[in-house]
Amino acid sequence: MQPVVYSSPLHSAAPLGAPRFPILTLDERRLTPALGYIFSKKWLDPCESIVSILWKFEKANALPGHVVARLMGPDVDPYDGVVPELGMVDLDRLRESLSIPRKTLRAALLQPTQRRRYSSFFRYCRSCLAHGYHSVLHQLENIKACPAHHRSLETACRLCGYEAPYLLSVRLLETPYRCAHCRASYGGQSWTPNTAQPMKAEYRKAFTRRYFG
Repeated sequence: MQPVVYSSPLHSAAPLGAPRFPILTLDERRLTPALGYIFSKKWLDPCESIVSILWKFEKANALPGHVVARLMGPDVDPYDGVVPELGMVDLDRLRESLSIPRKTLRAALLQPTQRRRYSSFFRYCRSCLAHGYHSVLHQLENIKACPAHHRSLETACRLCGYEAPYLLSVRLLETPYRCAHCRASYGGQSWTPNTAQPMKAEYRKAFTRRYFG
């Protein structure tokens, strides 16, 4: 694929008197649009998972899942996907494209230890997803309820029963806040930059305390 270019259409190709707008092309390998992309660190909340971060990035820039999946690394098949685990994805590639501190990205990835075992299926709190949030804590097998809302964590779609593998793949990334099989909503309306609201202070404390505890 050719590198990013920023050009204008030929004069002969446009009708007489028609406005001439620049043509924006995208180098999907670097994910760098010529006019830049939209992302705000203010949209991120404590202990947010990499899936949640990438969903917001997609929604804010209207990017397809297969483009974002390529950010995981040059050797990762975007359709097979990769476990969002520290050491499995290219942190430098993510940091360069999303402009998010490396520390934040590290905390968003799974870090398995003898004390921390993670579910292989996407686990979620419906109340959290209704606000566009998913925590890395939701994936911990020993946590059965959301630290903030105290409601049981779910893995299966309530409509079709599908359990999505927790993989950074095209299938999961192309269906933000929805079932990857039937597209049913996981928890109300999906997140958009225009509807983004900061997490309540009490919820921020609950996630932070549980993460470090």
